[in-house]
Amino acid sequence: MRYHELGTTGLQVSAISLGCMSLTPEREKEGKAAVHHAYELGINFYDTADVYGRGESERILGEALTAAQIDRKDVIIASKCGIVFPGMVPEYEHKAYDLSAAYIKASCEASLKRLGTDYIDLYQLHRIDYLTHPEESARALDDLKREGKIRHAGISNHTPDEIRALANYVRLESLQTQFSLLFLEPFETGLAAVANEKKMNLLCWSPLHQAVLTGKKSLPHGDWQKQREAGAVAQLRPFADQYGVTLGQLALAWLMQVPGGTIPLVGTANPAHIEEAVAAVDIKLERDDWYEMMVIGRGRPMPWGQRPYGYFKER
Repeated sequence: MRYHELGTTGLQVSAISLGCMSLTPEREKEGKAAVHHAYELGINFYDTADVYGRGESERILGEALTAAQIDRKDVIIASKCGIVFPGMVPEYEHKAYDLSAAYIKASCEASLKRLGTDYIDLYQLHRIDYLTHPEESARALDDLKREGKIRHAGISNHTPDEIRALANYVRLESLQTQFSLLFLEPFETGLAAVANEKKMNLLCWSPLHQAVLTGKKSLPHGDWQKQREAGAVAQLRPFADQYGVTLGQLALAWLMQVPGGTIPLVGTANPAHIEEAVAAVDIKLERDDWYEMMVIGRGRPMPWGQRPYGYFKER
């Protein structure tokens, strides 16, 4: 396993994170086994949120780490707050987003209890709350840090301007967003540039584009977007063959070469899928191949006019 510094914290996190949205009561036994198996493979970074399973993901993660007798200091737990569901946090029954200082603190207390821990390593604001000034949210995060309830702060699913506004008031160590070969908005909107500017790791959810990039998912006919994606996957197969890897490993390797300690969040409870993802850490793509794959993912020429496929060399 390869490790990165998390932002400027000094904490070393694995190049692959286990995304814990799939930890559900329906598959609790498998989920707990996946947490332990990931740790045995070198993954020390676990990402969850208060709203995943309405708190069940946090509970299962905490219980899994305890049952496996994993020392708390040997893992990095990331969670999130800000999306409100009735019954999640006492006295907060509205539906929508809330990043008020009072809600952030109440949500953190509830997450700590579910996780069975005294502190959260990385606490992320999940979605923008237009009714709360970023200075108020930042003050709550700083208070929680001073109290030892969180170690560091991050942000999730915000625009570049929203990130900069919050970063004026509090140090942010990570930026979580959707990012994959078939979803390149972090490049196109400037999110990746902001992450580099602010020395934040990019934490990438849906790095396999809901399994499309594994090549194992059937895509419906008649949906032009899905057919475009199917065509892109077909064009990526020669690269997977060239490197002797699976399509999924190829897609993860491509993402991990984005500068700044870019970390895919692999959301699975399947042991074989976790092993496959971990093996992708050792894959190094040639520069020309990386760019040609990006052109395929874009489905259109780059600014200098390169063709969608086969520009760099014949295959």
